[in-house]
Amino acid sequence: MMFFCGSNLFAQRLSLTDVQAQPVTGPGPGLRIALGGTVNSDMSVAQRDTRDYPQANISPLFSNQVQFNGTVSYESIGFNPGFRFDFAPGYRLNEWINFEFETGCIYNTVESYTITGNGTFTGVGGNPNLNGTMKMDAEGYLLQVPLMVNVEFSYPIGDGWRPFVGAGGGGMFQKLTVSTISGTINYQGDFNQSNFMGAWEAFLGCGYQVAPGFDVSIAYRVDGVLSPEFGGYTMQNFYTQAAEFEMNWRF
Repeated sequence: MMFFCGSNLFAQRLSLTDVQAQPVTGPGPGLRIALGGTVNSDMSVAQRDTRDYPQANISPLFSNQVQFNGTVSYESIGFNPGFRFDFAPGYRLNEWINFEFETGCIYNTVESYTITGNGTFTGVGGNPNLNGTMKMDAEGYLLQVPLMVNVEFSYPIGDGWRPFVGAGGGGMFQKLTVSTISGTINYQGDFNQSNFMGAWEAFLGCGYQVAPGFDVSIAYRVDGVLSPEFGGYTMQNFYTQAAEFEMNWRF
């Protein structure tokens, strides 16, 4: 009798453990927090004040003080690798479909400024003559704040693994500051502009369930802003790529 009762109790405990180890698959709210690194494409000028290239007798992009007499055919700014933080509450319909609202912070410092054309700068140090392409060091930063509504599709494949893919859309706040440009020419810039533009996002990755209601994942994300505008400048389409480590909770 004691052996029977003990076996019964052991079976009940084993059954309870099995139930607790099952993944949370039903509908319910959730939260994703992620941190990762970013790489941006160069931000290049497409148009100035709605006029196409080339243009004569204009000021270069990152200064309102330096005058330029000549023709500019290309300007761009390059960025150093940066970081990204995401905060995304959401609602999972089932084990395959999840909706979320994503915000956070994407931050990159300015690495270089490139200008191509022919002409002469006034009010700068160094060589004031532009004849071809100049690529110079620059200081500043680009801050981006995404506001996205995303949908994620995932497929549990057993042993806790969950590959996923998704996309979304919304807006992106961007603040671009360039303070110093140095190299062939030297000057203190004063470019400080911001905007809020429509944006999109696509992502893929794979998660692993650590405990019921909690999993970790790695993901690749790309965000795009179509023709962002800064002051009188319209830029080419701009993309930010990120690799992230994510933590996901189900409540």
